[in-house]
Amino acid sequence: MVNWTSVGHEWVSLGGSLAAELELMIARGELPTGEKIPPERELATMLGVSRATLREALLELEIRGLLSRRPGRGTVVQATTPDRHAARLSEALRAARADFAQVMELRSTVEPAVAALAAGKTTPEDIVRLQALLEAADGENNATRLLELDVEFHVAIADIARNPLVSDLIRMVSDWASSSRRLGFQGPSRTKASAAGHAKILAALRSGDSAKAAAAMREHLGCIEDTISDAT
Repeated sequence: MVNWTSVGHEWVSLGGSLAAELELMIARGELPTGEKIPPERELATMLGVSRATLREALLELEIRGLLSRRPGRGTVVQATTPDRHAARLSEALRAARADFAQVMELRSTVEPAVAALAAGKTTPEDIVRLQALLEAADGENNATRLLELDVEFHVAIADIARNPLVSDLIRMVSDWASSSRRLGFQGPSRTKASAAGHAKILAALRSGDSAKAAAAMREHLGCIEDTISDAT
């Protein structure tokens, strides 16, 4: 059964396509053939979208032959041939990959320098704050909350730099980075990679070594990029 509450709401603020989100879930097997879609009212609430938005997305997928609606049976995922599926999927996937590549290029340019700046200004209180975020993420199973904790960790590092402009910039970058969590990019492999990367960054900040902090952040972002690229 699909855990709809963990799907996330990122496309709402990004103006993304809910139909594309669901299509990629079908392509990756997260919505297997024969899976019954919950009633519109219930699913709209779980996904945090209006019924009109959901209805439009489901109709689009039905027209594409990815969903089937039958009286008494409800809406279910319909089997498609691999070639047909790949052709329909390619446009949405290309757009998502392009957004992701641009955001990761920006993050790889900016965030290692921010980590290096923060390393020279980190206090014991900062370490406690970052450690608490890591521990909260380690015991969290809700996907939406995990994403929030991930953003909080990176923003906290920017705050340690003690430069309001840097903090504002990283908050903007974090908003843009939400695109990397769209279209099924978030999953157990990314969660594991994030946890390991954050631990290395924290260790580097604790040491006060700017070069190590920059290297740890660069390695972390590279690992995330590789993980998501493999997944798609």
